[in-house]
Amino acid sequence: MSEEIKIRGELTPDPNICKFMVDGDLVEPGWTVIFDSEFESLDSPLVDALFGIEGLARVRISGSDIVITKTSDLMWQELATQIVPAIREVLGADQSPISQAALDVVKQAPQEDIAPTVESLLESHINPALASHGGYARLVKVEDRDVYVEMGGGCQGCAASQATLRFGIESAIRQVAPQVREVVDVTDHAAGENPYYSS
Repeated sequence: MSEEIKIRGELTPDPNICKFMVDGDLVEPGWTVIFDSEFESLDSPLVDALFGIEGLARVRISGSDIVITKTSDLMWQELATQIVPAIREVLGADQSPISQAALDVVKQAPQEDIAPTVESLLESHINPALASHGGYARLVKVEDRDVYVEMGGGCQGCAASQATLRFGIESAIRQVAPQVREVVDVTDHAAGENPYYSS
């Protein structure tokens, strides 16, 4: 029954992004799908339902997580009164929330494109932004579909670096390379100028 579906919301450091968590995977484990409009849904019921709510700009689905970006001025508490019922209705129906066609688009993206795409992103967009804080990020390696990133300069040991990686760098990487499985931080934060992660 749809009313038995549990949905939890969690605010993020970015006030325009909120994560909603459900019981059970929405897509195959290890895959992430991102939608910037209803036109990209490829008949995915969950995506169509969410973009039917005014003020939502992006939907990222991975495992049991639904990460939503808003442009609306409404608070998340208000938007949740529309988002949660929409999720619950789709998950309560006898259908896959994400279409196989939408997942196939991600699965068919070439793996060999990951490294040059991520390096270009870091050079052209991420590092110019981090430079204003005296920091930088570099690609260490790509192994299978996992991307290993090291942060340096002012980002090494910075208390905000984890949020920067997860909600800035990782989000940007997944946008240009959706076939990526994990973004792994291999920074030695304890060796930074502000060793936030040291014991």
